[in-house]
Amino acid sequence: MTYYPDFGFSDCQVAGAVAEAAIHDLRINHFIFSGFPQIDVSSDPGSFFTVVLCWKQTASTRFQLSEAEAKSAAKKFRSRAGYGPAIFNKVQDALADLENKVSRYPTVSIGSY
Repeated sequence: MTYYPDFGFSDCQVAGAVAEAAIHDLRINHFIFSGFPQIDVSSDPGSFFTVVLCWKQTASTRFQLSEAEAKSAAKKFRSRAGYGPAIFNKVQDALADLENKVSRYPTVSIGSY
Protein backbone atom coordinates (compact mmCIF):
# COMPACT_ATOMS: atom_id res chain seq x y z
CA MET A 1 0.00 0.00 0.00
CA THR A 2 1.17 3.48 -0.80
CA TYR A 3 -0.20 6.37 1.22
CA TYR A 4 -0.11 9.81 -0.40
CA PRO A 5 0.07 12.30 2.49
CA ASP A 6 -0.26 15.31 0.18
CA PHE A 7 -3.62 13.97 -0.98
CA GLY A 8 -4.75 12.23 2.21
CA PHE A 9 -5.52 8.83 0.66
CA SER A 10 -3.91 5.53 -0.31
CA ASP A 11 -3.82 3.52 -3.52
CA CYS A 12 -5.86 0.85 -1.70
CA GLN A 13 -8.67 3.36 -1.19
CA VAL A 14 -8.62 4.20 -4.90
CA ALA A 15 -8.73 0.46 -5.68
CA GLY A 16 -11.67 0.10 -3.27
CA ALA A 17 -13.51 2.89 -5.05
CA VAL A 18 -12.88 1.18 -8.40
CA ALA A 19 -14.17 -2.09 -6.91
CA GLU A 20 -17.36 -0.39 -5.71
CA ALA A 21 -17.95 1.04 -9.18
CA ALA A 22 -17.29 -2.41 -10.68
CA ILE A 23 -19.78 -4.00 -8.27
CA HIS A 24 -22.38 -1.43 -9.29
CA ASP A 25 -21.75 -2.29 -12.95
CA LEU A 26 -21.94 -6.01 -12.11
CA ARG A 27 -25.39 -5.51 -10.59
CA ILE A 28 -26.61 -3.84 -13.77
CA ASN A 29 -24.80 -5.65 -16.59
CA HIS A 30 -23.18 -8.79 -15.13
CA PHE A 31 -19.73 -9.89 -16.27
CA ILE A 32 -19.14 -12.46 -18.99
CA PHE A 33 -16.28 -13.94 -16.97
CA SER A 34 -16.51 -15.70 -13.64
CA GLY A 35 -15.06 -14.12 -10.56
CA PHE A 36 -13.90 -10.56 -10.10
CA PRO A 37 -11.03 -8.73 -11.78
CA GLN A 38 -7.85 -7.96 -9.90
CA ILE A 39 -7.35 -4.21 -9.41
CA ASP A 40 -3.93 -2.60 -9.29
CA VAL A 41 -3.34 1.13 -8.81
CA SER A 42 -0.07 2.94 -9.41
CA SER A 43 0.75 6.61 -9.60
CA ASP A 44 2.90 9.02 -11.48
CA PRO A 45 3.26 11.76 -8.82
CA GLY A 46 2.11 15.14 -10.01
CA SER A 47 0.28 13.65 -12.95
CA PHE A 48 -2.23 10.79 -12.78
CA PHE A 49 -3.10 7.38 -11.38
CA THR A 50 -3.10 4.29 -13.58
CA VAL A 51 -5.63 1.57 -12.80
CA VAL A 52 -5.12 -1.91 -14.23
CA LEU A 53 -7.92 -4.48 -14.27
CA CYS A 54 -6.76 -8.05 -14.82
CA TRP A 55 -8.59 -11.35 -15.10
CA LYS A 56 -6.77 -14.63 -14.31
CA GLN A 57 -3.52 -13.27 -15.72
CA THR A 58 -4.89 -13.82 -19.23
CA ALA A 59 -6.33 -10.42 -20.05
CA SER A 60 -5.93 -6.90 -18.73
CA THR A 61 -6.91 -3.34 -19.47
CA ARG A 62 -5.93 -0.01 -17.99
CA PHE A 63 -7.24 3.50 -17.58
CA GLN A 64 -6.12 6.68 -15.92
CA LEU A 65 -7.59 8.87 -13.21
CA SER A 66 -6.54 12.43 -12.58
CA GLU A 67 -5.40 13.30 -9.08
CA ALA A 68 -8.73 15.07 -8.52
CA GLU A 69 -10.72 12.02 -9.69
CA ALA A 70 -8.66 9.67 -7.50
CA LYS A 71 -8.99 11.95 -4.48
CA SER A 72 -12.76 12.29 -4.92
CA ALA A 73 -13.21 8.54 -5.39
CA ALA A 74 -11.07 7.72 -2.33
CA LYS A 75 -13.04 10.22 -0.24
CA LYS A 76 -16.37 8.62 -1.23
CA PHE A 77 -14.93 5.19 -0.49
CA ARG A 78 -13.71 6.21 2.97
CA SER A 79 -17.06 7.78 3.83
CA ARG A 80 -18.94 4.66 2.64
CA ALA A 81 -20.95 6.86 0.30
CA GLY A 82 -21.11 4.33 -2.55
CA TYR A 83 -19.26 4.34 -5.83
CA GLY A 84 -17.84 7.55 -7.26
CA PRO A 85 -19.95 8.68 -10.21
CA ALA A 86 -16.96 10.66 -11.48
CA ILE A 87 -15.06 7.42 -12.18
CA PHE A 88 -17.95 5.10 -13.01
CA ASN A 89 -17.84 5.61 -16.79
CA LYS A 90 -14.10 4.93 -16.88
CA VAL A 91 -14.52 1.76 -14.82
CA GLN A 92 -17.46 0.60 -16.94
CA ASP A 93 -15.56 1.22 -20.19
CA ALA A 94 -12.53 -0.67 -18.82
CA LEU A 95 -14.71 -3.60 -17.76
CA ALA A 96 -16.27 -3.75 -21.24
CA ASP A 97 -12.77 -3.77 -22.75
CA LEU A 98 -11.68 -6.51 -20.32
CA GLU A 99 -14.75 -8.59 -21.19
CA ASN A 100 -13.96 -8.21 -24.88
CA LYS A 101 -10.41 -9.44 -24.29
CA VAL A 102 -11.53 -12.32 -22.06
CA SER A 103 -14.06 -13.44 -24.69
CA ARG A 104 -11.15 -14.22 -27.03
CA TYR A 105 -9.87 -16.93 -24.68
CA PRO A 106 -11.43 -20.40 -24.68
CA THR A 107 -13.21 -21.33 -21.48
CA VAL A 108 -11.66 -24.07 -19.42
CA SER A 109 -13.72 -26.36 -17.26
CA ILE A 110 -12.05 -27.36 -14.00
CA GLY A 111 -14.59 -30.04 -13.19
CA SER A 112 -17.07 -30.21 -10.38
CA TYR A 113 -16.24 -29.94 -6.73
